[in-house]
Amino acid sequence: MKAPESALALLVLLIAVALSLPPGRQLIEQSMVWHMSVQVPLLLAAGWLSAGATSKAPTWRWTSDWNRYGLTGLLAAQVILAYWMLPSAIDRAVVSPLADMLKVMTLLACGALLRRSVSHAPAVLQLFVVGSAVPMTVWLGVYFATTDRRLCNAYTLASQASAGIGIAVWGLAVAAAWVVVLLRQAASQAPEMPAVRSDVGTD
Repeated sequence: MKAPESALALLVLLIAVALSLPPGRQLIEQSMVWHMSVQVPLLLAAGWLSAGATSKAPTWRWTSDWNRYGLTGLLAAQVILAYWMLPSAIDRAVVSPLADMLKVMTLLACGALLRRSVSHAPAVLQLFVVGSAVPMTVWLGVYFATTDRRLCNAYTLASQASAGIGIAVWGLAVAAAWVVVLLRQAASQAPEMPAVRSDVGTD
C-alpha cells in the first residue's frame, strides 16, 4: 500500500463513517447538507483513495476480466450514485440504520470502481459517462434548490435547497477536475517537437 494515500484514505473514511454513528449521526439526521453535500462526497473520496492505495493488491486482478476498458465499472458506479440521489433512498438512509450501512458500503464501492475504471477507460468513454452523470447531478441539485416542494420527508425545505446548491457545485467541480486531468494526460502524451539546429544554413 502507498503510505501517504492509505493514511489519507483511512482519515477520510473515518470522518465519513463517523457521520453515520452517534453522535455524528445527528448531523446527517438534522441537515441534508451534511448528508448529501458532505458525507456522500467523503464516502466516494474514501473509496477512490482506497482503490489507489491498494492498486497493486491481488484482490483487484479479478476485475480485469469483467471491467475491460472500465465500461462495466463506470456504469455500475453511475447506477449506485443515481440510486442514492433519489429522495426516497435519502429518507430511507436517515430512518433506517441498515439502509444507511448499505449506503456507506455501496458508495465506498462506487468510489473504488470509479478509480479502477477511469484508469482503464479511453477518453471517449470517459466523456460519455461524465457527459451523462454531470448534467444529471447538476440538474438534480438545481431542482432541489429551486423547487417549492419537500422531496425528502426527513428534511426541511430550506435544508433541501442548501443541499441542492452543494450537489450542483460538486457536479461542476467533478467536471472541471476531469477536464484538467484529461488535458494533463494529453499534454504528457503529446510528442515532443524536435529541436531546431542553430547551425542549419551556415558554412
